[in-house]
Amino acid sequence: MMMAGGGGAAVDHNGIYSNPNLHSLQQPHMEADNADSRKRPLETPAEEAGCTKRTNTGEEGEYFLKVLIPSYAAGSIIGKGGQTIVQLQKETGATIKLSKSKDFYPGTTERVCLIQGTVEALNGVHNFIAEKVREMPQSAQKPEPVSILQPQTTVNPDRVKQAKLIVPNSTAGLIIGKGGATVKAVMEQSGAWVQLSQKPEGINLQERVVTISGEPEQNRKAVEIIVQKIQEDPQSSSCLNISYSNVSGPVANSNPTGSPTPTRPRSCLMLPRQQPLPPVS
Repeated sequence: MMMAGGGGAAVDHNGIYSNPNLHSLQQPHMEADNADSRKRPLETPAEEAGCTKRTNTGEEGEYFLKVLIPSYAAGSIIGKGGQTIVQLQKETGATIKLSKSKDFYPGTTERVCLIQGTVEALNGVHNFIAEKVREMPQSAQKPEPVSILQPQTTVNPDRVKQAKLIVPNSTAGLIIGKGGATVKAVMEQSGAWVQLSQKPEGINLQERVVTISGEPEQNRKAVEIIVQKIQEDPQSSSCLNISYSNVSGPVANSNPTGSPTPTRPRSCLMLPRQQPLPPVS
């Protein structure tokens, strides 16, 4: 059964937005906020938060970019009846998936967006997302009364100056480089500050969060360089899930990567710092 959305968009029983006039594009996907979750088929745990050893699974010349989106920006990215996200896909040729409204990346209150397309499409979609992230409403900066079982909904005001990407560990290694040389070069070339979350311990989450902080143009340059690293990594498409609802236990929170002097939340399990070895006599 299909329900009509705004501007010719429609949403089916799986909460997937599409535009019947865009037959030449790949079918766009997105978890709808207002869709009945009881009608949505459950994903298997492997599909929700598993990573595989597969190489790029997109069309030739296409890659994947996974982005964290704060809840306050999701509505303006989706648009009324899905109009904005459908138009964005039409203009860029990308396919965009968005996690459900309460399905956050572990340790955060941010939704997961998966973009598939050419390098130009990935950068184009991210530039649009970055614009919406910079438009933080005043209400999002104020604490809201929530129950003890709900996540804190206050957003760090610095979030408007940040881009947050999720990459597999293999891509993270390319971004860091030997002795941190590559990430240092990224910062020097872009002018942005780039940090990666530490690896989670004890769970099968083979990803790292990359937080980029700076002015819009600095962030844009840094993201473009990181997309180049995604191109170079044959395993860059190993983690294409957008749902993490089956992930339990403490994970490496993305929040510590948001500042040059990060605060470590108590709820996060972080790996201990390596102590320097004594000199060999």
